[in-house]
Amino acid sequence: MAYNSFPYLCIFLPLCWLAWALLPQRYRPVALLGGSLVFYWLMAGTYTVWLLLAAALTWALGLWLGRLQDLQAATTPALDPGARKAAKKSFTALQKSLVAGGSVALLGLLVWLKYLPFLVRTANSLLARLPMGWQIATPTLVQPVGLSFFTLMAISYLVDVRRGTTRPAVHYWQVLLYLSFWPHVVEGPFDRWGQISPALLDPPKPDYRAFTFGVQRILWGMMKKLILADRANMYVKAVFDDWTQYSGAAVVVGTLLYTLQLYAEFSGCMDMVVGAAECFGVPLAENFRQPFFSRSIGEFWRRWHITLGAWLREYLFQPVIVSKPMLRFGKWCNTRFGAALGRSLPVWAGLLLTWLAIGLWHGAGWLYVVYGLYYFFLQWLGQAAEPALLRLLPRLPQWREHRIYRLWQVARTFVLVNLGMLLFRANGTRAALEMLASLRRPYTDSLLIKLDIRDLWVLAVGALVLLAVDLLHERGVSIRATLAARPLPLRWAVYCGGMLAVMIFGAYGDNYDPAAFIYAQF
Repeated sequence: MAYNSFPYLCIFLPLCWLAWALLPQRYRPVALLGGSLVFYWLMAGTYTVWLLLAAALTWALGLWLGRLQDLQAATTPALDPGARKAAKKSFTALQKSLVAGGSVALLGLLVWLKYLPFLVRTANSLLARLPMGWQIATPTLVQPVGLSFFTLMAISYLVDVRRGTTRPAVHYWQVLLYLSFWPHVVEGPFDRWGQISPALLDPPKPDYRAFTFGVQRILWGMMKKLILADRANMYVKAVFDDWTQYSGAAVVVGTLLYTLQLYAEFSGCMDMVVGAAECFGVPLAENFRQPFFSRSIGEFWRRWHITLGAWLREYLFQPVIVSKPMLRFGKWCNTRFGAALGRSLPVWAGLLLTWLAIGLWHGAGWLYVVYGLYYFFLQWLGQAAEPALLRLLPRLPQWREHRIYRLWQVARTFVLVNLGMLLFRANGTRAALEMLASLRRPYTDSLLIKLDIRDLWVLAVGALVLLAVDLLHERGVSIRATLAARPLPLRWAVYCGGMLAVMIFGAYGDNYDPAAFIYAQF
């Protein structure tokens, strides 16, 4: 049951909202939990058991951590300073062990279900080079929907409880609701327990403004998905699935349309899920902030899939660079290579690990490793070259404030991102390299691949509308607030116009091949 499907929009979502709105406040979490479990069962079937087990483990460990913290607070103040320090060290070590054990178990499930076939294939390719000819049977496993998302949210919950930034949930159903809440369980965003638990467990009263704002957001997401993403998918699928037949301009147009498709689809999905949660008074985290206005690759990834980047920075990158092994590595580099590299090399090592994690999070394959290394190289190159650039061009900081230079930075970042999109969408590493090589060859056939001129006009106009909306948001204009201040007839005219646009220009019928949400696979 996809977020843009008729059963979801016209049956499931209205029924859940009515049950939530009509029930007394103390029973509204029951409506959210029931709806979430029904939704996940319809999506995953019997694989729902993995979600139930992950929630049970997370809840039990969180409760254990909370009791250890309470015991520490109750017993250590009466001790002398030496004994208090030893007790604190013992309690901390035990809590870290619990979090580490829980994280290993959760990540072990993720690796087993998502990455084991890839690891077996890699091992078989290495074994094939040996004279014995050994091979390992490749397992056939099915990855539950949203496995990557609820796994990382469960780990963040345990870490936050251990740090003392949040109190653990008392009841199992509370953690289960947090992990299974249907708007974010399939494609995110990665929400923190402290951010959304108050609204989940103590829901607000139904609010007309929140409801209408949520519906507006859902409609905008549908327009992105059905008008732009699904239409662009026809061209993209034809070029990337049969890449040997295309070159030059066809590959360029296919790559640009894939960038449009992925942005319209993923941000559109976020609009739909954030809007749905807003109808219930639950504030989900924003996952996009006009990424194509970025002036650097680093800024792009702070604006694209924001919650994934924030999770990796807080729970992977920062703990790694301040860990004892990395601190010892920094001291060793400092004595061997000097203070500058002593500071930089540990950061770059943490950055490399983070980008490998980003690549592998997107998929189990060497192409995704290359994808992560590509962005690591770009960020490393930018950081490493900065001192030399400043020496060669002392006026560079002043130039960067000029509008022309900022436009150059945006254009440069856009080109680099599109190259990354080609790597991401290609059917394997070999296909990506061949498509990159084909850019220098002219394409003499028609560029109207699977689409006619009317479709291209719809895509062009839709892309311009999307650009205009992002530009207004970049300048701090709240379109929804502006619309809410207008008279009722005008608001309804806009809503009806949006629904008509979806019905008229949406990619329907036998001539189109609507794609499932791309990020639902991760």
